[in-house]
Amino acid sequence: MSARRSAGGSKAGKKRGAEKRSIDSASTAAISGASAWTDIVVGVVRDGESVLVTRRPVGAHLGGFDEFPGGKREQDEALDAACVREVNEETGVMVVVEKLLAVAWHESDGKHLALTFFQCRCAGAKEPSDAARKDHHARWVNRSELAAMNFPPANTSVVQQLMAPAEELP
Repeated sequence: MSARRSAGGSKAGKKRGAEKRSIDSASTAAISGASAWTDIVVGVVRDGESVLVTRRPVGAHLGGFDEFPGGKREQDEALDAACVREVNEETGVMVVVEKLLAVAWHESDGKHLALTFFQCRCAGAKEPSDAARKDHHARWVNRSELAAMNFPPANTSVVQQLMAPAEELP
């Protein structure tokens, strides 16, 4: 082996090393919260053919849109734990995260959102609290109704998954 190769290799090898450091730096920045993206967790809570939905407040970003309950991940909070917390805060319903459904990125109005969708099931009472029904219009709908609802664009793939025939559901 030549001294040049053992000391760092070819220009191509040095370039690959620089690319890896760049990727590692970007990953570290994203994980540490140094990136411009905000982590949003979303709970797709199902009970048979029913799905728990809420509505964004008028005046908020994407106000008036229907949505699955969720919200911002707090610093150093695990995504699944954030999902459980956010669903409970918005609906009064306790859930268990079953699995990851999808990840979507959404940019509009200067906002950069990284949305992580989790499939969840109820871990107790299923009815949304009175406050959740009033403040977030929390309600159970049949999955066949989802296509007629007004969801934000970043929810499209999850809505389509839920509209699939029952044998194809995640």
